[in-house]
Amino acid sequence: MIPLAELRRFALPHAHAQGVPPDVLHRVLHQLSDDAKDEGPGAWTHAWSSLAVAAEARGRNLDAVRYYAMARFPYVDGPERRAAQDGCVAAFDRWRKRAGGITRLDLPFDDTGFACWAAGLSQHRRLPLILVVGGITGTKEQWAPVLAEADRLGAAVVVTELPGVGENTLPYGTDSTRMLMYLVGLLGRAADTTRTCVVGLSFGGHLALRYALADDRVRGLATVGAPVRDFFVRAAQGTGLPQLVNLTLSHVTRTPLDRLPAALADWGLAEDELARLRIPVACAVSRDDEIAPYSDAELLQRSVPHLRLVENDVLGGAPERAAETRLWLLAQALRMAGTAGGVRRAASARARVLRARHRLARTSAGAPV
Repeated sequence: MIPLAELRRFALPHAHAQGVPPDVLHRVLHQLSDDAKDEGPGAWTHAWSSLAVAAEARGRNLDAVRYYAMARFPYVDGPERRAAQDGCVAAFDRWRKRAGGITRLDLPFDDTGFACWAAGLSQHRRLPLILVVGGITGTKEQWAPVLAEADRLGAAVVVTELPGVGENTLPYGTDSTRMLMYLVGLLGRAADTTRTCVVGLSFGGHLALRYALADDRVRGLATVGAPVRDFFVRAAQGTGLPQLVNLTLSHVTRTPLDRLPAALADWGLAEDELARLRIPVACAVSRDDEIAPYSDAELLQRSVPHLRLVENDVLGGAPERAAETRLWLLAQALRMAGTAGGVRRAASARARVLRARHRLARTSAGAPV
């Protein structure tokens, strides 16, 4: 069973990644009961799903997407979270049809398959490709703000999930690079995949590093909180990982908990492998990250020839600044792809986020705006 204490602890960054308002998060967390089951009042999935249903009734589909994504967090482990996962996709589908310009790709692969949301694909005007891969808990639907603005960026944007997450029914493993190779191969019909840049979040960043070593179409990587080597050393020793992370990794890799340490032992990337990366790599890191140790960032600094490393306190990548982090990652990827206009627009959007946050801080402190 997923421990409620860790759901509470990890809810903050996940909620801000979804765009959940702080007051809504605060209200839900205070409603939860340690004794509740998922199907009843006071339970995690019930509380968030109830908000989603209410948002749907008001026609607020994007809010419903956010709340359903929280309800199925961190992974689908039964019928209640399965219903939330399905509700998240259905609400997003309604929203994107009204928004326009976002298409759905359902791709068969290895006798199963995965899905993507895409914007900017065209056989007549093939734009550089920005490929976004989430982490072990994040669904592709959380990238709605970027997909909605893709027509202004001068790039095609395709968002998919890490294997084992959301609608991706593949198991996550060191060979998951095959999925990305297959996807980019298909997208070559409607995007300029010779200018592919990958945005990888957390374990999606680790997968992106592996993928870049295998495919010379990748022109650059932008990651945040990517495990590289020392995380997997620690995991192999069976020490220091939150239970929620262990449970989620067990789920997405389809590996029993007692076998997980041995299964992850050879996942780390060595210095000589990283030194072969001749493309630009931009990485946002935190010294306080509970998952990716800061020593992994130091390994990147020693090994990757063209690295731009930014610490979260400099970037503004703390949980409450998730929008700014997302825009920074996007701007880095656009710059690597050579879309100067898109970079300017992303930078302008980031500046608006900063100004809004500054006004909010001044208002909260009682200062005139």
